[in-house]
Amino acid sequence: MKSFVLLTIAAAFGLMGFGSQRAEETAGSQGSIFRHYDFPSHPTLTHLCQQRVHGSIGHITWDAFASAARPSALRDYYHRKLGDAGFDKRGDGASWRLPADAPRPNRILEIIPIGTNEPFRDCEKAPPSDSRAIIRLSRMN
Repeated sequence: MKSFVLLTIAAAFGLMGFGSQRAEETAGSQGSIFRHYDFPSHPTLTHLCQQRVHGSIGHITWDAFASAARPSALRDYYHRKLGDAGFDKRGDGASWRLPADAPRPNRILEIIPIGTNEPFRDCEKAPPSDSRAIIRLSRMN
């Protein structure tokens, strides 16, 4: 009986550990997407999709994320993280085109208010109903 109780407790702790590991892996996958683009992540984002566009000069990979945060709050957050290099303010939104001194940037972070140029329209997953902004990351390869 004592062995059964110990086995049950060990199994319960093992399952709890597995659940938290899965949650960390899920949160980590968003972080790995941002690392691929070499941009910092933000805690309020929901990943919508990844797309690839192929052209004559290579291909562009982009990921779209939705956020309930105000576009201006996201802009301020990223401005603190990324600074002025490649920064372009557009109404409530903004973009960073990096490297800033390159003739053609190879990575871009855009903050787009919901209701404007909506890059997520091709995504299978729709933004949550409380979304106020879209962040689109893109990289030319």
